[in-house]
Amino acid sequence: MKTDIPDIGKNIRFLRRARNWTLIDLARKIGIREGPLGRIELGKNAPSAQVIYSLSCALNVSTEVLFANDVQHIELKTKDTDNSSNFIAIHPEPDKIPKQLLAATHDIVAAFHALEDICNVPKYACLPLSVPFKPDYQGMETLASSIRKYFGIYDGVVFDYFELFENLGLRVIIFQFPRDSRDMDSFSIYEPVYHNAFFFLNSKNNSERQLFSLGLELGALLISNQSRLQKTDLFETPVNESESDNKKESEKLRPINANRAAGRFAATFLMPEAAVRATVNQLGITSDGWSWDLLLRIKHRFGVSAQSFLYRLHELDLISTRLRNQLDAGIKEFYDSTGFQEPDSTRRCLTPNGRFFDLMLTAQNIEEAKKELIKIKGIEKKYKIDRK
Repeated sequence: MKTDIPDIGKNIRFLRRARNWTLIDLARKIGIREGPLGRIELGKNAPSAQVIYSLSCALNVSTEVLFANDVQHIELKTKDTDNSSNFIAIHPEPDKIPKQLLAATHDIVAAFHALEDICNVPKYACLPLSVPFKPDYQGMETLASSIRKYFGIYDGVVFDYFELFENLGLRVIIFQFPRDSRDMDSFSIYEPVYHNAFFFLNSKNNSERQLFSLGLELGALLISNQSRLQKTDLFETPVNESESDNKKESEKLRPINANRAAGRFAATFLMPEAAVRATVNQLGITSDGWSWDLLLRIKHRFGVSAQSFLYRLHELDLISTRLRNQLDAGIKEFYDSTGFQEPDSTRRCLTPNGRFFDLMLTAQNIEEAKKELIKIKGIEKKYKIDRK
């Protein structure tokens, strides 16, 4: 009998794979055979009321989730969430996620899980995604330094952050965001059961903007996880600005919200102080010795925008205020005239969606996966997942 609700089979399969369970695993948990469960997942059979109840209990979701439409399929929560939840929206918050983007996210996550399932690879990240930190500017710098150590890069210059993230099990997806979210740079979700995450980056942006978005999403994830663990908003408490008379120190003491903190994390993660200082010192550049060409040449090493690198130099007292203002005016004029293209173009060569397509190539050698692989390729084309 063909079910009148075709979504339920797809939803059951998605939730099962999100837990890394085989058909046999779930069938045993709900007390039926593998064959009937497989036909339910394919939409060939309709589940009985008892099976629906058993599935709800085994998967630890409400029956509404089993019958949900694609747009509402993923349970996205940010507060009072425990490890039984499937996914948690990190940035932006759930009520700010455009519907088309949420639908795209659901399809891409399902495809990625399917590939991991087909290829029988682990879904866990190989680094901690919950690290204690002090909720201020200095705390963000210390956190960024700690995470670079977990990555094994310390103060080294990294040439392909996409590959770095994926080598540690994190999922980085670059695709063309839907019409209702074209102005968004990035979006991320956390998967508590595997202590892993999906980072979605808009393919319309240049490499510099994509890299900063990736760093920002990682920072937002670490902040969100610690806030949930401590069951409090870590950036609610104001910091007393009067404790310092120094302007730069005063800026660091100002209260910051989670978004600004994530931005601070991204800046120091991509441009660690020791690496920036070492580069400048090796070239003997004085604070008054910067030029337009020199700024652009050095910023390419870190893969960030000219403006981001200029601001980092200034806060580290590596460039005079006069030169900083002069160069900043030139950068802003260039951005205004080119629609935020990067001066001197983009030199950083990144490997977008490397793990996604590597898994697809592996799956092509598995005979029983060929039918499902056709559906996955359809999702790749539908959302223009970047293969460059």
